[in-house]
Amino acid sequence: MADEAYHIGASVAAESYLNGDKLIAVCHRAGADALHPGYGFLSENADFAQKVKEAGINFIGPTPDSIRAIGDKIAAKLFITANAPTIPLIPGYNGHDQSVERLEEEASRIEFPVLLKASAGGGGRGMRAVYDSSKLREEIEAAKGEALRSFGSDNLLIEKYFESIRHVEIQVFGDKYGNVYHINERDCSVQRRHQKVIEESPSPAVDENLRKAMTGAAVELCRKLGYEGAGTAEFILDEKTRKFYFLELNTRLQVEHPVTEAISGLDLVELQILVAQGANLNKLGVLDNIQYQGHAIECRLCAEDPDNDFSPRTGLIRKWSPATDIPGARYDTGVEDGSEISVFYDSMIAKVIVHAPTRAEAVRRMAAVLARTVILGVTTNQKFLISIMNNPRFQSGTFDTNFIPLERQRLFPPRTIDQVQSSAVATVLFEWIVQKDQRVNLRSIPSNWRNVKWKVPSKKYIVNNGEQVEVSYESIQEPGQRESTKSHAFRCNVTLYKQKVELPLAVTLYDTHFGQQTPGPQGIQGCSGLLRCSIDGIQRYFFIAEQVQDVNEKTYFVHDFVQGYPVELGKVDRLMSASATSEDDRVTPYTSSMPCRILKILAPTGTVVKKNDPLLSIESMKTEVKILSRHEGVVTMRVEENQLIDARVLLCQVDEVKK
Repeated sequence: MADEAYHIGASVAAESYLNGDKLIAVCHRAGADALHPGYGFLSENADFAQKVKEAGINFIGPTPDSIRAIGDKIAAKLFITANAPTIPLIPGYNGHDQSVERLEEEASRIEFPVLLKASAGGGGRGMRAVYDSSKLREEIEAAKGEALRSFGSDNLLIEKYFESIRHVEIQVFGDKYGNVYHINERDCSVQRRHQKVIEESPSPAVDENLRKAMTGAAVELCRKLGYEGAGTAEFILDEKTRKFYFLELNTRLQVEHPVTEAISGLDLVELQILVAQGANLNKLGVLDNIQYQGHAIECRLCAEDPDNDFSPRTGLIRKWSPATDIPGARYDTGVEDGSEISVFYDSMIAKVIVHAPTRAEAVRRMAAVLARTVILGVTTNQKFLISIMNNPRFQSGTFDTNFIPLERQRLFPPRTIDQVQSSAVATVLFEWIVQKDQRVNLRSIPSNWRNVKWKVPSKKYIVNNGEQVEVSYESIQEPGQRESTKSHAFRCNVTLYKQKVELPLAVTLYDTHFGQQTPGPQGIQGCSGLLRCSIDGIQRYFFIAEQVQDVNEKTYFVHDFVQGYPVELGKVDRLMSASATSEDDRVTPYTSSMPCRILKILAPTGTVVKKNDPLLSIESMKTEVKILSRHEGVVTMRVEENQLIDARVLLCQVDEVKK
């Protein structure tokens, strides 16, 4: 989408996007007189902003002094205490003594639970809730390590952890002449791992009096700072007491800024550029009497597996089709068919935004937009987002930051045969027609002809790396009837574990052609396309993409337009033995499920471990995951710290101790 693109180094952030000198050199090569820092990386780095300024380039953001004063969480609390003491602060520790011993002492003084936070951080990284003293030292060391890797500083602050609060933030804008405005609030209370999942504006929890108090506090803080450009003052809100506490001031544009744009009609990036080139917000007049319209919601569509503790996922996007034809829908993304979701960056694939006259309409519209969005080839949180939109507590607006744990049963219901049977049948039809179209020998033989008539063919698949589904199918074309090119009829039975469809499904496949295989970044890939069929008299549409890993290993991604989310079906090789499909934990290898970096070896070779002892920690897509032992034994480590590895690499072995 750019007129020019400059290569700035390897995908590892430290060698590219975190190297400020490279970015400034690109500005000079391009002849650019301004630099927009985006959302992450160096966007809140005061030293980088200073270097940009000294290089004669305009930094589209606040001054380096403002970033130093307020961008660091510890510095922000000190600044507020000295200059704006009326703004309430969360009880905690933000001192310069960062020794583990001092942090342990302060945490015990505050009382548990406490929240460890990276002072220079954001986005939930370097943030950990600790509920008792026994795990405090381990969590402090982990938070320090994560903060150092992500932000270049291992300084932490400690705060009292409120277990039932709303997360509400105020959008602010200042200029070079001391003018400061607010553009109302956003509610970001639906979170996982302290990272936002859903954002909306206005907040269902904020009335006019509370809005006036919170926006007033945000504007007062920015006036004391002499703040320039876009910023976001974040607060936690105790709904019971209606009290709010300052959390942090983000000195950049927020990921969720589109919901503010939707209800205000403003372009916040345009305002950033105007302020940077010297515009006076008073004279512009666009922020004086904003007429707020309706309600806006944003969902973060991420490459992650909600059923597996939201662990990140990588892969190749086989199909990307946003529902841009629905009124009020907006997508902010940079992906297309063939885009690779790699290990090096955040798991967010796209921001999906809707705008509607009321909150109830916005929720319904978001559910429809998500259901019409096709993304195949990578595991995402699409189904999870739809379940949030359909959740009664979310629809009522009466939720807090504990929403996901409290609603876990409704957000993660057991998988039923109704949820997978149509996708499984569509996959069988897909395989059948591909084989038919690609058949070379005996092309004149009818597709329903079988030599062994009493054996009904069947196919087995693993659903989303979980349960096994089996589909038996039989052509019911009349003997001697000329084969139609427009449709073909089947009788199907579907079994998901012990759940079985009572009666055979009457299925008709309509004229479809999937025979063309396509070359891509990973070699010759399988087929894909839109499949139309009827199941028990109901016409249905599915988009299906085939991913070929090996000769006997394929995965089918099926988007069901009725359910509105994809189902992953891994084909089970019919020659695979029963023992191979039910491996014992004692012999199952410890392999990487995704490309990752080895952060720390926690159990070196020769260590005797018990069940659930940590073996090593890995990092993928800015998320740290610990690998735990599945049984007692002796460790043989196969990787080294800081090693970059691909998926399916053997990490270590845990051999049983022979007695």
